[in-house]
Amino acid sequence: MSDRIDELVEELYDQYGTLDPFALIEHNGIDLHYVPFMNNPMGQYIKLTDTPTILLSDRLENSPERYFVLTHELHHALEHEELSGYYVFNYRSRSKLETEANAFATTLLFHYYLEEHQLAPDTSQILEFTYGVPSEFSELYLKL
Repeated sequence: MSDRIDELVEELYDQYGTLDPFALIEHNGIDLHYVPFMNNPMGQYIKLTDTPTILLSDRLENSPERYFVLTHELHHALEHEELSGYYVFNYRSRSKLETEANAFATTLLFHYYLEEHQLAPDTSQILEFTYGVPSEFSELYLKL
């Protein structure tokens, strides 16, 4: 993982005392809304007014994937405030910004698991079932 991502995760924990992505968006003044998306996006970061907002698909509201998609969009809000984007499950066409947001989400949720359970997940399936981290991302992280 990149040094900047590790630094950002550490800064967030130092500043707020948690890596709970739902608490982090509150601390950063980011609104969250579940909405019915068309064309299958899972999440979107927007800033049309002074209030930054993350929109998540209403299909995620009770799903562990809401953690991964929310954390992915949180990265856009923190690091790419000027951009509005959306996350669609199409892993083959990732831009640099999407790759960074995926790495941030995986890193933050790995450490959030540590925060909640006081031990590291020993398989990628744990992160996938707990927070919706796609196995190809968590497998890369667990190899580090």
